[in-house]
Amino acid sequence: MGRWVMSGESPLGWYSSLAFMPLRGTNCNSFLLLSTTLSVLRSLAQLSPRLVVGLILVFSLLCADASSSWGQEPKRPFYEDLGDYRQQINQLKDNFKAQFGYELLDLELGWKPDEIKEITLAFSKLPETFLHIPGLKGFYHLSKLRAAPEGVPVDDVPAATFPGFRTVYRSSNLSYHVEVDDQEPRIEFFNTLFYEDRDKLQNIVQHEMAHVFDIFQRYLSFSPEWLKISKFNLIHLPALDGRQGDDYLFAALNDPDTGHYAPVSTRQLSTYSRQSPQEDFANSASAYINYPYFRYSHPKRYQFLKNKVFGGREYFSETKMNYQDKVVFDFETALTGRDWDDVISIFREVGRDYSPEIESELIERLKKNLADSPDSVRDAKLGVATCYLYSPNALEVRRNLIRKKRVPLQTLLEVRRCGLMSRRSFERDFALWPMRSIHFFKNKGRAQLQFLDPALPLAGARGFETRYLWRIFYEGSNVHMSEGAYRVEGVRPGAIKIDLEKSAMGTLNLPTGKPLVLELGAQRVHPREFKKFNSNPVKIRFVIQPGFNYEAHGKPIIKIIYPDRPEFEKLN
Repeated sequence: MGRWVMSGESPLGWYSSLAFMPLRGTNCNSFLLLSTTLSVLRSLAQLSPRLVVGLILVFSLLCADASSSWGQEPKRPFYEDLGDYRQQINQLKDNFKAQFGYELLDLELGWKPDEIKEITLAFSKLPETFLHIPGLKGFYHLSKLRAAPEGVPVDDVPAATFPGFRTVYRSSNLSYHVEVDDQEPRIEFFNTLFYEDRDKLQNIVQHEMAHVFDIFQRYLSFSPEWLKISKFNLIHLPALDGRQGDDYLFAALNDPDTGHYAPVSTRQLSTYSRQSPQEDFANSASAYINYPYFRYSHPKRYQFLKNKVFGGREYFSETKMNYQDKVVFDFETALTGRDWDDVISIFREVGRDYSPEIESELIERLKKNLADSPDSVRDAKLGVATCYLYSPNALEVRRNLIRKKRVPLQTLLEVRRCGLMSRRSFERDFALWPMRSIHFFKNKGRAQLQFLDPALPLAGARGFETRYLWRIFYEGSNVHMSEGAYRVEGVRPGAIKIDLEKSAMGTLNLPTGKPLVLELGAQRVHPREFKKFNSNPVKIRFVIQPGFNYEAHGKPIIKIIYPDRPEFEKLN
């Protein structure tokens, strides 16, 4: 366009440029080109009528050569039709349903091809028992969860399984009921799921499908066998306005003295499996598929799942070694082969569930390897590996590597896990976290407080002691009637049970029949660095009903009550 007037250029060069414009890929049917050319030719008519006629003939011949007909469109790759996008999606959905038995349903958002392919890969690893479940229509795609548990940002939830349930003890027939909500059985997948890397995405999908399987198997997670294996115990929870003979809720609490619950993904809190038998069951199922050491670290859970969930299908080969021997053997093999990424993978697997003896041995062997002359690649990789362990000695290894300038601090912090285990993350975030799943009850007549502290393992890993501070008030009063403290040292799994009478300052004398409020917080104290951080306090309301029995009756049998819906027709 900038060539209409150019001084110093011969008329012949200008004419040649105009005449050959169609050969440069220009569409001869272009209205702009035709009108511009005619305008120029009208100007040239003042110079030479014969020249104008000649240029018109040349233009026509060149256009005819460039296109077989005036009606033919040129090829434009950047506008090329890639096919029917909706048809492509529908075909992927049809393939998914034919292979696995479920529909991918558009609700708030439509499914995209890449998302369907990732979900398909996740489902391809599931056992046959998880596929074609009668009553499960399919899965929905939404932007985010509409209502998350208190304290959990909805944007952080990647998926949710429905329906939920409530646990009720029916006094009229002396039975424990799990009463399933009157909702369509489904999984809702949210946007954040598809920003996860493939391993995490598949783990989440398989975890949710384990929940679905559990629902349609009359909640195996509430079966006496699973409760015994997972060491969950039932307690009774009276209503604030309850009277003798009323129905009441019950809850399944983990055993704080048991060190090992189902291993967690790197996306989950370390206490996640302790929340309920259902989360422990679902995490165990995803561990069965994805974690090579699960059969060694949790043999009873593994055998239960193999026989009653996975139909005998196994994903990893068996050896005759025990857990610690297997880990050490794999670790030494990786060191010998200088396979540093494999070392990281081994430490990641071990760090899913705190095993102090195994961590201690791994760290000692790692120190011996690091005693050799510096190697920047090896040192950085082994430094990253220690981020997956909770032993305070792992932190000391990282500090030594940084002090001796063998590994830059920034190199470690670029790895997400190392960032989560860092001083800054703990002091600015984790140390402030409130306690969760708080329950007041009585055991053999003594007042007890049990809860989860997700930050406790990290506090121990960083050398902090934790003091739990509690106070009890009459509801509506700002003056506490009782207070106490309970101290924890070292690395602990994150489940705490406090005898309020032992930890109280003075004599504990709680009234019956009065609404009470208990306030709980944690204070993290470092004995050498003289640092102190207080968590956000949390409160619960409770009433001690006269003569109420908090302990479950014998070996309780739990009855599952499904809603009157066609999806559950065969289960009622």
